[in-house]
Amino acid sequence: MSHSQGSSRYVFTALFFCVVSITQAGVEEAELKERFGEQQFAPAGGFILQPGQKLPDLVWEQPQQVSRVVEQPAIPTRWFNARFEEVRTAREPGRYYVYGEAPVPAGPVLRRAMTCCCVGNDGSLEELAQKRLLSQRPATDTSLKPDDVTTLVRHWQNSEEGAVELAALLEADFKPGPVRRGQWQMENATQHVRLKRKLMGLDHKPIVKVVPQPLHGEPAPVLRTAPLDEAEITAAQLKQIESKLDAWYAASSEPMAVVIARNGVIVTAKGYGTVDGQAVTVDTPMKLDSAMKPLIGLQLATYIDRGILRLDQPIGEILPDFDTPRDRSLTFRAAHVHATGIHFPWALAFERLFYFHTWHEALIAHCKREWEPGARHRYGVVGVILSVRALELLRGRNYWDAMERDLFQPLGIHNVLPGGTGFSAESLARIGVLLDNRGRYGKWEFFSRETHAAILPTSLKPYLPELNMQYGIGLQDESQYLGPGSYGHGGGCGTLLVINPEQHLVFAMVRNGQGKEFKKYRTEVMDLLKAWINE
Repeated sequence: MSHSQGSSRYVFTALFFCVVSITQAGVEEAELKERFGEQQFAPAGGFILQPGQKLPDLVWEQPQQVSRVVEQPAIPTRWFNARFEEVRTAREPGRYYVYGEAPVPAGPVLRRAMTCCCVGNDGSLEELAQKRLLSQRPATDTSLKPDDVTTLVRHWQNSEEGAVELAALLEADFKPGPVRRGQWQMENATQHVRLKRKLMGLDHKPIVKVVPQPLHGEPAPVLRTAPLDEAEITAAQLKQIESKLDAWYAASSEPMAVVIARNGVIVTAKGYGTVDGQAVTVDTPMKLDSAMKPLIGLQLATYIDRGILRLDQPIGEILPDFDTPRDRSLTFRAAHVHATGIHFPWALAFERLFYFHTWHEALIAHCKREWEPGARHRYGVVGVILSVRALELLRGRNYWDAMERDLFQPLGIHNVLPGGTGFSAESLARIGVLLDNRGRYGKWEFFSRETHAAILPTSLKPYLPELNMQYGIGLQDESQYLGPGSYGHGGGCGTLLVINPEQHLVFAMVRNGQGKEFKKYRTEVMDLLKAWINE
C-alpha cells in the first residue's frame, strides 16, 4: 500500500466516524428534546433550610444536558411560606414551598413545586436524627449506628419526601401518633393543590365538594352478614368455593383476602397468610395497582352527576397545559378509556408514581404524541393522571385525600393507605355493592342510575368514532369471569373486583402479588361461582 493510499483511507475513516458522531449527537439531542419533561430540578443546596437564610434558586439536576437544548437554562424561582405568602428569606422554622417555571426547548414551561423544611436553632440535624431513630426503638435500646444517623440526615437533606417527613416530625415534636404510610405525603400534596390554585389564579373560586345525597324511601342494600339463604347459596356450594380458595393459597403461598357477596349478603370473607408479621384478614390493606381505576372512575362520576363536569368535556378546560387545538378531543372519556395518544411508558409511570405529584401534568405535556386523542386505544395510566389532576383543582385537595372524605367515609370504608397503596377486600366489596346498587348504598345516593349507566362498559363509537370497542369509566367488560354483563377491573398484583349485575354478585380479592398458578385458580374459582348462580 502506498503512502497516499494509507493517507486517503485514514482521512476517509476519520470522516466516517465524524459523520457518525454528528448523526448520533443529533439523534441524542432530538430524543433529549422529545423527553425534556423528564428533566428534574431542585433547590440549590438541598431541601433543608436555616433561619435567616436567603432562599436559593432552583437548579437542574443535569445542567449539562439541559444547556444542550435550552439557551437560557436559569429557572425563575419563587418561594412561599406555610401561609402561602411570597418570601425571599426563611425567617421562621417550618414548611416552605419553592416553585419554578423552567424554560424548555418547546411547548409549555415545565412547572413544578416542592416542599422544604426550615429547621430552628434548637439542635443540629444529627441530633434530630438521633432523636427520631431513638423514638422508633424500645426505651431500653439506646444504641445507634453512625451510619443510620448519616443516612437519615441525607434523606432529609436530599429529598422532598425527607423534608416533608422532618417537617411533620417537628410539628409533632417527634411524638406523632399512629401515622399511616403515605399520610404525610398525602397531606403535603393537598397543600400543593392549594398553592397550585393560588398560582393559577383559582384561589378566589369556591372549592367544589361533592357529597352523597340522602336517599328517600327504602335504603339500598349494604355489605352485611345475614343467613346464607338470603344469598341463595347452600352450605355445600359454599364449602366447595371455600375449598377451592384454600387450595389456591396452598398452591401459591401468596397472601390474599377474598370477600364474595350476593344481594349485599356476605357469602364468604376470608384472609390467607401473613403481611408484615400479621395474619391477613378482610380488613388488611393490600395493593390495588390498576384496581384503583374504578375508584377514580367513581370519583369522576360524582362530578359528572352534579353537572360540574361532562364526560366528553376537554380536559384542557381545567388543565391549561392541554388547552390547545390539538387537544380538543382529549376529553375525560378519552382519558379514562386510554385513548389519549400520549406516550407515557410504564417504566416512567412506575418511576414517577402519580399519587402525590400535584404538578404531574407538566411532565405529561412534554411526552410524545403518537396519535390524535381518540384515534386509538392503548392501555395505560396517563389519562387517569390527567383526570385526577383536573379534579384536584376543583376540589382543592389531593385526589386521594378527597376520596377518603367524600367517597370512603360515607361508605364506611376505613383502614386504607393513601395513594391506593393499601385497600382491603372488605372495602373493595363495599365499592362493588355500591356499583351493583347503581350508585346507592344504604341511606345515600352517590350518583344517579343514569350516571351509573354512563360509566359502564359501552360502545365508544358514538363518542370516539374511530374506536370500535367497548369500555367504561374505570370499568372493563369482565364477562369472561362471571358471565354476560359482568364488569369490574383488576390490578397487576392480582387484586380484582368483578360485579355480575343480573345476579347481584360481587367478587372482591386483594393481593400484593399474583403468585404461582394465579390464572389457573382464578379461572376455577370463577367457574364455580358461575355454576352456582346459573343453577
